Amino acid sequence: MTPTSRETSGDSGGVRLYEFRVDATSPRPSQSVLEKALFSITGVTVIGVSISSEDDTIVVKTLWTAERLERLFRGVISSLGYVVADDAPVESRFLIEGIPGLNFALSIESHLRSLRGVEKAAVNVATMTATVVHNPKGVTATDLMNEIGRMGYSAKLQGSTECAIRSPAGTAGCIGRELVVSGMSCASCAAQIGSQVRRIDGVKDCVVNFSTGICMVTLDREDALQRVEEAIASMGYTVSVSPPRNPTGAVFLNETKAALERTREIEEQKRRFLGAAVLATPLALVMLLMATTNVFDDSRTMIFVDFVQMALSTPIVFYYGSVFFIHAWQGLKHGVLTMDTLVAIGAGCSYLYSLGACIVMVVAKYQIATYFDAAGMLLAFMLLGRFLEARARRSTSDALINLMNLVPPVSIVVTAQGDITMPSTLLEKGMRIRVLAGDRFPADGIVLEGMSDVDEQMVTGEAITKAVKVGSAVIGGTTNITAMLVVEATKIGEETMLSQILRLVQEAQNTKPEIQRIADQIAAYFVPFVVIFSVGVFFTWLLLGAFDMYPPEWRGQNETILMFAFDFFIASVVAACPCALGLATPTAIMVGTGVGAKNGILVKSGKSLEVVRQSRCIVFDKTGTITHGKLQVVFKKCWGDNVEEVMKVVGFVELLSNHPVAKAVANGILSASPESTYDVVFSKVKGGLGTEAVVRCRSQNNELKVHVGNLAMMREGNIYVPLEIEHAVRQQNNMGRTTVCGAVNGVARILVALADEPKEEAAGVVRFLHRQGFRVLMVTGDNEGVAARVASAVGIQHENIHAEALPTTKAGIVRQLQSEGNCVIFVGDGINDSPALAQADVGIALGAGTQIAIEAADAVLISNSLVDIINLRALSIATVKRVYGNFFWAFGYNLCMLPLASGMFYPVIHFKLPPILAAAAMVFSSISVLLSSLSIRWFAPYEVGMYLGLPQTWQKRK
Repeated sequence: MTPTSRETSGDSGGVRLYEFRVDATSPRPSQSVLEKALFSITGVTVIGVSISSEDDTIVVKTLWTAERLERLFRGVISSLGYVVADDAPVESRFLIEGIPGLNFALSIESHLRSLRGVEKAAVNVATMTATVVHNPKGVTATDLMNEIGRMGYSAKLQGSTECAIRSPAGTAGCIGRELVVSGMSCASCAAQIGSQVRRIDGVKDCVVNFSTGICMVTLDREDALQRVEEAIASMGYTVSVSPPRNPTGAVFLNETKAALERTREIEEQKRRFLGAAVLATPLALVMLLMATTNVFDDSRTMIFVDFVQMALSTPIVFYYGSVFFIHAWQGLKHGVLTMDTLVAIGAGCSYLYSLGACIVMVVAKYQIATYFDAAGMLLAFMLLGRFLEARARRSTSDALINLMNLVPPVSIVVTAQGDITMPSTLLEKGMRIRVLAGDRFPADGIVLEGMSDVDEQMVTGEAITKAVKVGSAVIGGTTNITAMLVVEATKIGEETMLSQILRLVQEAQNTKPEIQRIADQIAAYFVPFVVIFSVGVFFTWLLLGAFDMYPPEWRGQNETILMFAFDFFIASVVAACPCALGLATPTAIMVGTGVGAKNGILVKSGKSLEVVRQSRCIVFDKTGTITHGKLQVVFKKCWGDNVEEVMKVVGFVELLSNHPVAKAVANGILSASPESTYDVVFSKVKGGLGTEAVVRCRSQNNELKVHVGNLAMMREGNIYVPLEIEHAVRQQNNMGRTTVCGAVNGVARILVALADEPKEEAAGVVRFLHRQGFRVLMVTGDNEGVAARVASAVGIQHENIHAEALPTTKAGIVRQLQSEGNCVIFVGDGINDSPALAQADVGIALGAGTQIAIEAADAVLISNSLVDIINLRALSIATVKRVYGNFFWAFGYNLCMLPLASGMFYPVIHFKLPPILAAAAMVFSSISVLLSSLSIRWFAPYEVGMYLGLPQTWQKRK
């Protein structure tokens, strides 16, 4: 049964009932739990909830209705474990082999859309994939595969995901789920979680991002999800399942934002650190007094001090720092060694050794030095490091969080009864929204009323405000500057540009470049190596002391051979830092992709950033990429008298036509809408030639016979064309331009030339790339003459022009360049560019391009400006440089600190690293890597100055 909403009588306000039928086998939380979840929805007034066990229905009562309110309720009910029995659509993805070209792909699309139960179908010829949204009750994924097979193609199901917000009950194919994991302390934790989860039956793949705390799992069947949760929880981590993404985007957005902000994690780390710090401060003071004075030389005083230190350190070890021991034990049960293992060994051994020393002092009356202060202060330092690290890791997501905050929480909706305020998450397509000056747009839409300026910088990266009027498109999250507007919502939730940006950025952050995979492998073996190395250090110094192989004066006055070796052991365990290795790449990628999104540059994977930096060969499509993609008037001239009147008449005739050339002519020769002093008596469009019309001029009470078209039109209509106009037409045609003549009363009077002109910044970008050592090429489906003219205008050499290229030809050109050893970047915007975008090492699509091109690309430039290609490369250089810098520091730190902590340099420098300083150094190592990555936030992209196209006018954005 599909959930329904109905209005009941008996209440003056009009009570709406939302009824949901649930699977009888689904779990049954108590009604109080369900009520609490539904009543807590922000901005929605729920006045009653009832559960019926007889017909397995849940009824929710509220005072108002909306389609998306129904979806929101369904999502909350599903999150409690219920399986809602509705007709939710499923998105299935297929791999189709043997598609010869785009036309064949379009025919497959058309056939799939004609099937009963199919809502949407899209076939990508570049990736050989088809995505179909369908109702499984009308047509199953198997049926779709059979239909594709009947068309002569081989299809394989890649996976199916339910589109509604609900817990799927046995969907076919692969199921993707996102889990939020709290409590990971280093990259080893993430690597070991991934390793354990991948061993579970029913799990196809698992990617764990330590920086974001997100675990992406791909399942063969839904029941494996519970085993995944149990496995992660058994390792000592807190895990929660993010609800599947949904059309409203509200649940996904809130969950993701909460995960990125790490509020609960930061508060917990802060609480633990402050508690440990209060107890560790007296320990530090006693340690300082013992090192600088003789106040504790008396044996009785020392025994008293030892027991006070035990009293202070015990709560730190067993309460505030217990998380290290819990995680270490959980990992050990699974054969996993992490950073927590090293901390637990260091602090635990210090505490147990000291506890044994106290027992010996009480029983045998023999005084032995203790390490209670080392255990307590070591854990306090580590808790400080975790707190600072959580704060810094939150900062790496600032750009993403700021983008999420762009959507206003509430919106003013215009209705027949007046304006009402509702949560932005409940907006519907077609709603009229009133946006006041200074407010942000809650959704993508079209302006219905008003004129204003819009600031789109936070979404597109474009610093210049944009003037909008009736009919203009606006982007959700951008700011209305000067005047009130009424906007019709055309895209909502995850359909909006802002949601797509967030999705692309997060997918990029969840990918792992090759260098990160190598680092993960090193981190997985690093901790066991450190444990073995530290144990070896302990026994080496113990044996050296036992056989008097070093001078006794190396030890302190009251320091035994065991204590001397134990100090080196603890320092070696604590000083090692695999966290720095694990943080080096993901934090830099997170900040880099976030900064790119803030400036209108969307990078889909970390690997793309690496490749852009390496490339020295770039191929541009012409139309819509180098050029504006639309015809513009570049030349106009009128011969004879009454020039202004002739232009108005010709422009008025062209204004009434829907032909793109006619519209371009009208826009180019009319400075404003012509006065309504003309009436069209007769009009006839002649295909391939132009328009013939009779226009009455009311002010002069006469009729004018007007012809507008090419020279062939003039000849067919027996129009007299002066020699100077014929000469000008040939001259403009030789330049690759389209020409239109206008004749009044049998005499040609006006010539207009149109061309798809290069973008203002195109020449400057090409010159900049040449100076950087790039080989710049251009491919186009246009003829040689047009291609040569555009290439010459922007500075591309003739030998690097490929004209009359089909979509497959473009991809072939990219393959040829790759076979010559080039790392190729392809920049395009159209459907016919998608094969080349997919073939290139890095495909860059412009934001104004087609959806297929954007899907095939590795990066998207939202602002449509070619200058952002320079910015993308500059960002990739800055990010990859920071990644390698982080690795250099992380490896360098461990290579230097381990020998120092183990005492390898002691015979030369006679310095023994105290465990407390070792812990401080380890914390500093992780924090320094995070701060290094955060420095990418100061990246300043280039922008085009007042004189567009001149590289010397480019300046950094402030």
